[in-house]
Amino acid sequence: MAHTDVIIVCEAGRGQTESANARLISMGGELARHSGGKLVCILAGHGIAEKAAELSCCADEVFVADSPRHADYSPYAHMYVAQHLVKERQPLAVLFGHTYVGMDLAPRLAARLGTDFASNCFDMAIEADAVYFMRPMYRGRIHAKVAMDYRPMIATIQGGAAEDLPARGPGAITSVDVVPEQGARTRVLRTIAPAPGEIDIAKADVVVAGGRGIGERENFRFVSDLAEALGGVAACSRPLVDMGWCGVDRQVGLSGNTVKPKIYVACGISGAVEHVQGMKEAGMIVAINKDPEAPIFRIAHCGVVGDLNEILPRLAAEIRAAGSRTGAGQD
Repeated sequence: MAHTDVIIVCEAGRGQTESANARLISMGGELARHSGGKLVCILAGHGIAEKAAELSCCADEVFVADSPRHADYSPYAHMYVAQHLVKERQPLAVLFGHTYVGMDLAPRLAARLGTDFASNCFDMAIEADAVYFMRPMYRGRIHAKVAMDYRPMIATIQGGAAEDLPARGPGAITSVDVVPEQGARTRVLRTIAPAPGEIDIAKADVVVAGGRGIGERENFRFVSDLAEALGGVAACSRPLVDMGWCGVDRQVGLSGNTVKPKIYVACGISGAVEHVQGMKEAGMIVAINKDPEAPIFRIAHCGVVGDLNEILPRLAAEIRAAGSRTGAGQD
């Protein structure tokens, strides 16, 4: 059988990350057009008919495993759905989001199939009949161009910021019911959901991020206050997560979230390559740092050198005052 189809493993439901789906559809669609095959989507969850219908507009076929056993992510239950379809379709490639689910599921499937696997890919290159995946190495200091000899190729893809789903279908929706084999050595005990009201920073138009340069934990309130004044969300670099000041859901960078807001304000962030990988595609990058030689200024569109703990409160106050004047003028 010719290896032409491209399978993308999308996510929906409790404990899963839907923001990676658009990038998977875009990259998978490009690869399917090149190979002359179909773009096939797998979706496993419970009560996901609406999401399946949405994805059918973007793929040639959608295979849906809708069952209570898939309500929470389960490595073995989800793997058997993917493995079943891969054996049936013999695809060219299987793409996952570089999410907690994808990072767990993709290498399991590759090991089962005895095939090649590349993780954390940020781009793909098609040259003649060859397909290459681009991925960072040595904590983002260099980029590797990876070729895979075996089929199917399996890769996890960085999601990037939230994007609109690219239209392709409408495709057929097929229900599948794959029961995992007995004898799994692990089982899900519970899934801890984020607190209600938390914001996905990948979807925000304005992100204000604090780094080690804020000095003290209580100074993060200046970051949050500026984010609120701008109508955005507060985020952070990895050191603040490592110190327990912020949750990983707020982390921007290679080991955290990738964001692409209209405005990104980096406060006390030096600009290490690991962090830059997660925000370099922002529309406008504003850097505030007391070190004029900080690497962040090399990619910033606008930079302010000074003590951020003095600058941020004044900046937030000015923004609120300007908003009040604008509102009064409109009345």
